[in-house]
Amino acid sequence: MPEFSVSTMDRLIRNAAKVRVSRGAALELGAVLEEYAIELSKEAIKLTEHRGAKTVNESDIRAAASRIRA
Repeated sequence: MPEFSVSTMDRLIRNAAKVRVSRGAALELGAVLEEYAIELSKEAIKLTEHRGAKTVNESDIRAAASRIRA
C-alpha cells in the first residue's frame, strides 16, 4: 500500500503546472518519492549515529538530502 495518497501526488504535479494528471502518473510519483524517502532516511540515520545521537533531527535530514543530491 502506498504511503502517499493519489490525491496528494496529483496536487503536487498540478502545482508545478496546470496540467491533467493520470492516476498512473500520481501513483508513480508516490512510488518514486517513497524510494527517495527511504534512501534519505537511511542516510540521515547514518549521520545521526555518527554524531552519537539516537534521535534523527532536522539537520540530519537536510545534510542527508544534500549528500544524496550531490
